[in-house]
Amino acid sequence: MSKEDQTPWVIFTERIFSISFIAFSFVMFSCLFPTGFSATFSTIAFLSALPIFFYRIRFFRLNPYERIGLVLFGWLLISISWSVEPLLDSVGLLSEYRIYLMLPLFIAVLAFQDKTRHLAFVAAIVGAIIALFASYGLSLDWLKVDGATLSLGNRIYHGFIMSILLLGCLLVARESTGLIRMFAATTAILVLYNVLNVENGRTGYLQVFMVCLTFLVLTFAKVRLLLSIVCLLAIFLVMYLSFDRLGQRVDQTISNAVNMIVYDDYASSAGYRLEFYKGAIHIGLENPLTGVGVGDVPKTLQMEAEKGGVRALTDNVHSEFLNMLVVGGFPALFLFASFIGSIIFSGMIERHRQPLVGDALIGVGIIIFVSALFNSTIKDYGEKHALMIVLSILGAYLVARAESKR
Repeated sequence: MSKEDQTPWVIFTERIFSISFIAFSFVMFSCLFPTGFSATFSTIAFLSALPIFFYRIRFFRLNPYERIGLVLFGWLLISISWSVEPLLDSVGLLSEYRIYLMLPLFIAVLAFQDKTRHLAFVAAIVGAIIALFASYGLSLDWLKVDGATLSLGNRIYHGFIMSILLLGCLLVARESTGLIRMFAATTAILVLYNVLNVENGRTGYLQVFMVCLTFLVLTFAKVRLLLSIVCLLAIFLVMYLSFDRLGQRVDQTISNAVNMIVYDDYASSAGYRLEFYKGAIHIGLENPLTGVGVGDVPKTLQMEAEKGGVRALTDNVHSEFLNMLVVGGFPALFLFASFIGSIIFSGMIERHRQPLVGDALIGVGIIIFVSALFNSTIKDYGEKHALMIVLSILGAYLVARAESKR
């Protein structure tokens, strides 16, 4: 749609959206600002995207993961009907899954704003690089920030955005030449070292390994792929043996998991998580078709703790897959798995047309899958909004290419 085909209010609203979305991308990935500050930009972007979405809805098409996300949100909305908690409380908890509603809105605007897509991508990358070097500064005592130890964000969120940065750097290095390739490759190495021997997030370890493995699978074939995977495994083994922080953290996690499984000792971070998982599976199997409803999760987990089904009180089972099982039963679990699968599938289709976009979608899908096994990726604030930015930008490229053929 050209500027000549748009009314003045649409052009003005798009400018507001562009400024707020670019700022939102930088703020979320840099971790320099508090949550309330980032929420301001996401809210302005959402409000400005609404009228534009309805202005274009008559000819706008949805990507597969947008459709599945909307169906999943609809199922969670319906689950309010069998929640016994007050309606306002249920709606408040439902809002934690707003990403499924906001993605179509953002993509509807970004699909027709090439410059905004590009600048938002650059803003996110620059922000993530700032977070990377801030982490090094904190670890070396070159930088002092109240409440921060090894990174500006918590270790889970830091590992998440570093995984996305690593994926972006690897793909840019593959698709570029000269100084850009050198800079991207150097940044990728710095990200790997930072995640594996500066911060100590266990999910981050697995995420960066899977990003590297996915990149090799997407880049090489046959003998070269086999050799590269062997080299990757050897490199990570050397890192495990050489990096004290990585080795100690992995050994501690394995020991804690064994203590929980063999000796029923859950007094550790890994032990608590396994206890939460066990309780979530029990609740899900008791309510397989409907779950407990989006509004009743905190109360149900509290009741489970009071009767001894979960030996530690929590309102978050720390796994998005199991969270979906508790909230909406196996239908919600299936839809969430399909949401991730559709992101990867979209990437597999698109990589033959736009290799950078397609492979990025596949990599992001893998990151979400790994993260959602051990963390509440959608329920939590940070990861949810980082994904909102990344999936909106990539989804907009899919729609823009489709629209250009019409």
